[in-house]
Amino acid sequence: MAQFWTEYICLQYSDLDAAKRWWIATFGCKQVPLPDWDNPLPSDLAMTLPGSAEASILLSDRGEALKSGNPPVDKHQMMFCKNLQKAREYLGGRGAAVGAIQNQYGSEFFEVRDNEENSFQVCEET
Repeated sequence: MAQFWTEYICLQYSDLDAAKRWWIATFGCKQVPLPDWDNPLPSDLAMTLPGSAEASILLSDRGEALKSGNPPVDKHQMMFCKNLQKAREYLGGRGAAVGAIQNQYGSEFFEVRDNEENSFQVCEET
């Protein structure tokens, strides 16, 4: 099983090339052809996590998205792992800004901030 998995994460960036490099360096993602997702933008990039055959990460150009009426996703976006402490150490070792492990409503998670201060949570799924 892959170390990290998610159903879908969509983030916007001012520098898509830098964002793509961050996802590759931090998570080992690979860029893949854009699937048949709703309302794609010309500059959208689709990424897969290691061990996954399907794209689950969408990187969008912030300016292009705002002009097209697509505001940033403001809900908590989540990624999952089996061992939270190991995942936190792994990402921190790769230079990601990781927050402290928190427990809320019986779920443990930590926050990750990317190279442009977008954030998402990594949650332990058993």
